[in-house]
Amino acid sequence: MLFGKKDKDVRLTARQYKDLTNGMSKKERREFERRQDELRKEREEDRLDAWLDFEDEMDDM
Repeated sequence: MLFGKKDKDVRLTARQYKDLTNGMSKKERREFERRQDELRKEREEDRLDAWLDFEDEMDDM
């Protein structure tokens, strides 16, 4: 679970997740899940960019 901070990846148990989303409407939950997917993709892209930069630096040596 990501909360908008690229360096924070919080793992929740199923119970904690249920408690978090229990009070949300279906629309709110859908938006919450969409945002989580978006943050997850951004994080993966950042990791890939960092790896590519690292490889470029190693090639330059």
